[in-house]
Amino acid sequence: MIGKRLKAARKAAHMTQTELAKRAGIDELTVSRISHYETDTHSPNFQQACRFAEVLDVPECYLYCRDDVLADQLLAIHKRYKKFRFNPSELSELERAEKELKIVLETVSSLLNKRTEIMINDELPASLKP
Repeated sequence: MIGKRLKAARKAAHMTQTELAKRAGIDELTVSRISHYETDTHSPNFQQACRFAEVLDVPECYLYCRDDVLADQLLAIHKRYKKFRFNPSELSELERAEKELKIVLETVSSLLNKRTEIMINDELPASLKP
């Protein structure tokens, strides 16, 4: 992981090292680790880097990108498409709404078919009606 990316993302999120450590699940006794990560003295494992990325709302690849221009582009793309990402509870809500909408559409379709049948029966001469 590139330490300056972690620091930049943390500052952009307006977090202190202590806040980041708490939100990422780092034990209070080892909060100083964040400082070591930001100065590239130590490197977190990939799982920890992923937790940092999630807390800071940046893509994991941003934290590992060596090229500054590419890193900025990755961040811009991540933010641009953020509105299209859903968390699991939002997805289940959308799936529930989709099922309800299908039921409504089936009901409307059924009612329209019955209306058509009634109109046809009303237009038939009495001798042709069942």
